[in-house]
Amino acid sequence: MKKLALLMGILLCCCPTNAIAQTMDEEEVFDNGIQQFGYVSGAAFQCASSNQAVNIERDVVRNFTRITRLFGSDRAFLYAAAYGSGATTAVDPSKCRQYMRQFQESTRRNALNQGEQ
Repeated sequence: MKKLALLMGILLCCCPTNAIAQTMDEEEVFDNGIQQFGYVSGAAFQCASSNQAVNIERDVVRNFTRITRLFGSDRAFLYAAAYGSGATTAVDPSKCRQYMRQFQESTRRNALNQGEQ
């Protein structure tokens, strides 16, 4: 949070107002993406069979670790809180395949971006 405050102070001094608004929009979009990824992760866990749930839990912990390492604990918390919401909110069973596919694709894409296989 301190980094963001410092960044905003620098931007206020150096950038035109519309550039600041664009930066804030990009931050908000990024945070919303992390929250959506967390929710989908939780929904996929909820939809998973007992055998799949173990693998999803492992991938969720890895995703959390990656987010913490790359973007800090505030954004990791967004992911974790959204995961909890997705894991506990009633999920429409007809959307389970979609949640599982989104989770697997996002996790695979994130792993490849980190050089993991």
